[in-house]
Amino acid sequence: MFVSHQKRKYPTPRQITIWTLKRNKMTGREIVKQIQVDPAFVSRSLKEANKRIKALIEEVGKMNKIKIQMINGELGIARGYSHILNISAYITFSPINGLQVWYEHKGECTSCEEYAECRKALLQEFKERNIEVPNPTVRPTDLSDYLFEKIEAMLE
Repeated sequence: MFVSHQKRKYPTPRQITIWTLKRNKMTGREIVKQIQVDPAFVSRSLKEANKRIKALIEEVGKMNKIKIQMINGELGIARGYSHILNISAYITFSPINGLQVWYEHKGECTSCEEYAECRKALLQEFKERNIEVPNPTVRPTDLSDYLFEKIEAMLE
């Protein structure tokens, strides 16, 4: 069986800048003033960035066989379920971290060889989403639980 893979485009650097400012609660008018472009440019760029981010997240979901239950291009987040692994998963988009898949699990973080990288990526997600880190010394698995709880609240 032939499986088609469509190449998805990342947002341009300018689109990422506008998307990030909007995600950080700036109004369109404030963005126009800050980056000195016309309102129509901001609107078009934001729509295109949201569309591209959503398409990228959907593609990652398909590649990882995650059935997406909720997706939000404006926040760069999707929640889904991996029937292969029988666990929930989140897919995030971040200008620094790129696309990440986070599987819900209770791991033994201290013995994991990905500990430092996972922790760094999670702390970056907190920073970019302006979410206060409850206790930076807790295990990455606990940080991820807290992060996704806060993100879920943003979606309501």
